[in-house]
Order: sequence, then structure tokens, then C-alpha cells
Amino acid sequence: MIRLLNNKKTTAAIIATVIAAAAGIGGYSVSSNAAMAVDAYTVDFGGLESEIEVNGTVESNKDMVCYSEIAARVGKIHVKEGDFVKKGDLIISYDLEELERLETMTDLQAKADLGSYNNSVQTGNRTAGLYGEAKRNLATLEQQISDTQEAITRTQNALTERKAALADFGAKLQISLIDWADQPDSDEYENLQKLVQTNAYEQQYAPDIVKLQEELNVLNVQLANLKEYKAEMTSQKASTVMNLMTEGAKEQLEAVKEANDISNNEKLADYAAAKEGIKAEFDGIITQIGVIEGSDIARGTNLFTLKSSSDIIIKSTVNKYDIVNIEEGQPASVNIKNKDYQGVVSRIARMTKDSGTGTGIGVEITLLTPDDDIILGLEAKSKIYTASLTQVLRVPVEALSEDEEGSYVFVAKDGKAEKVFVECGIRNDDMVEITDGLDEGTLVVWKDSEELSEGMGVKVK
Repeated sequence: MIRLLNNKKTTAAIIATVIAAAAGIGGYSVSSNAAMAVDAYTVDFGGLESEIEVNGTVESNKDMVCYSEIAARVGKIHVKEGDFVKKGDLIISYDLEELERLETMTDLQAKADLGSYNNSVQTGNRTAGLYGEAKRNLATLEQQISDTQEAITRTQNALTERKAALADFGAKLQISLIDWADQPDSDEYENLQKLVQTNAYEQQYAPDIVKLQEELNVLNVQLANLKEYKAEMTSQKASTVMNLMTEGAKEQLEAVKEANDISNNEKLADYAAAKEGIKAEFDGIITQIGVIEGSDIARGTNLFTLKSSSDIIIKSTVNKYDIVNIEEGQPASVNIKNKDYQGVVSRIARMTKDSGTGTGIGVEITLLTPDDDIILGLEAKSKIYTASLTQVLRVPVEALSEDEEGSYVFVAKDGKAEKVFVECGIRNDDMVEITDGLDEGTLVVWKDSEELSEGMGVKVK
């Protein structure tokens, strides 16, 4: 359907032309016998509106595909597919007893995770402590063993020297005793015998020798103990060094703890939110429900799809000839269920597609004031207003013809048809804009059932 502006003015111009032709006015005469009866129109300035009619489908430009944030059991579904809902309306409720059980399990898991973390930290600290103890003690033991060995050497040397001195003295006494052997009854010989006996005793039991021997024994025991302890610490160091927690392991342990904390806290938050149920985020229509009541669902399960009822578009496909006249921002009117809505071209696809009836280009019209009467998926008839001019030179579409040389009309001159080539602008089903070739007031003629020719006699019907 094409709309013509200033219809009253157009009709008046035609009537005036007919009257003028009948009265022989306007510079031509009519022969009732030879001339062909034709339609006529006086070229004038007026309004011209161009529009393209397209069919399309009502769709929502905004949707919400809701997925479950938790693995749980569906309690109650409060809507059906096709229902209209308002923002905040409850769509799906989870099973509350199941949520309570899941919260308890998550709390226990959080405690288990914390216990595992603490155990790893404590074990690591104990291992580090044992390793540190062995390392420190080994450093001390090395010095203590060295000092003890030096003390043993000194004591052994002192003991050896003392015994050597006593032995040397004893040897001298023996020589003296031999010298006095021929006087066995003399006091000197008797004294020498006593001294020899005393010397022999002292070589074994002199207090200083006994003391040095005791010190040497203590030092040897001490050295043995130190070496044994060193062996123990060496083994402890060797057994703990491989179990020491590296910096990377510590970072990993902390990261795992943080990740577990986040995961458990998120689960608890999700369970708390789930107790409130899943609600509509905007006004719209439930177009799909993906679960049933009482079913156990996994995290990420498709719960439902909600499509907005306040952001409505009409998706249409236009052919390659009409698309050249369509631009984003052009006004449009849309009829849905015999009700008219105002809209605007909001998107033109930058690719062609197979529309089923041929190749076309997708065009979307956004409704400016949608209401609750709209039903998604219905067919809609739209008019896209591609041009709206108020003062253009125009002629009826019926008067325009085309051949290989271009567009042309016939004008009445001296009762005959004269072919005039013209340049055209916008057009609709009724009128076409003439941008070059005609002047205002020129009388154009045509005949619907026959084609006029140059020089043919014409008369206005």
C-alpha cells in the first residue's frame, strides 16, 4: 500500500486539466474523430512519500537464558511456557531440604580442607624444625668432636710423658739397686728397693696418672658419644631434607587453600541465593522451560529462557532492489494483530541470506512503544518510510515508461503526443518525482490499455 500526499490538490489539477482540454484551452486542439482518448495530469509540486512494505516476525531483542548456578533438586516451577512475567516474579524454586543438606556438606568440606591445610603446615614446620636442628647440631658437633680429639691428644701426650718420666726414674733406680746389690743388708739397698717398688706402683697408680687416665677415658667416651650423635643428626638431616617444603610448595599450598576457601564460600553464597529461588530480571515472556519439578540437575543446566516484552523487534528480509532505499533510522509502522505500532529501522544486516523465497537482506525494526498485547512469533506487516518530501515535481506512475534509452513520458502539445525523456527521483505506487525534463504545468498523457507513440493524436477523456 502506497500513500499519496496532497490528494485533494492532485485531483483538482486533473479536473482542471480535463476542463481546459474540453474547452480547447492550453495551446492544443482535440479532434473527436482522429485523436485517442487518454488520461492526463498537469505536472505540479506536491508531497511525495515513499514506503516499502515488508513481512516479518515479532521477536524479542533481549533474552535471558538462565542456567543453574548449583547442582541441586528442582522444587517447584511457578510458570508455564508462554506465560507473561513481571520483573522480580518467582520462576523456579529449589528443594529447601536439599539446599540445607548441601550447605551442611559444604561446611564439612570447608572444615576438612582447613584440617588438611593445617596438617600440611604443621608437618612442614615439624620437618623444617628437625632439619634445622640437625643442621645446627652438626655444625656444633663438628667443632665439639674436633675439640675433643685435640683434648684426647693432649691428655694422651701428658699421660705418656708422665709415665715415661716415671719409667725413666724407675730405670735409674734399678741401676742404683744393681750397684748396691753386693750390700743387700745396707740401708741404701733397702731404701732403693722401696723406691723401686714405689716407682712401679706410681707408674700405674700415681694420682696424676690416674687422673690423666680418667680424663682420657672420659674424653674417649665423650668422643664416641659425639660421633654417635653426629651420625644420628646426619641421618636426621638426610631424612628430612627431601621432605622440606619448598617455596613453590608453600605457594601451592596457600593457593589451594585460597581456591578451596573461594569455592566453598561461593557455594554457600549460591545456596543462600538459591533459597530465594530464580526470579525474572525483567518483564517478559517465558519461551522455554528446560527442567521438571523434582529433578536433580547439574550445575549449568538450562533452567528457562525469558524474552523481554519491552524490547521488541520485527525481523524481516528485503530484496536487493528495496534494500538500496532502506537506511537505519528510517521511521516505520508495524501492524500486529490488527494493531498499529510505530517503529524505526534499527539494523540492516551486512550480508545476504537465503530467505526461502530467494536471497535477501535482513532488516530489523524496533518498536518504539510495545505493549503487553504483543505475542512473540506472530507475523507482522511493516511499512518502512524511505522518503517523505513536501515539495517535489511529480507525475503519476502510470504516465512513466522506460526503454533502452531511459525513462520518458508523453506530453500533449497541439493535440499530439510528444515523447519527453525525464530523470526520476523517489517514487511510490501512485506518483514519481521528476528531477529533470519537465516543468510545472506541463500536461502529461497516457493510456493504460495502449502504448502511445510520437505524434499520435490525443484527447483527454
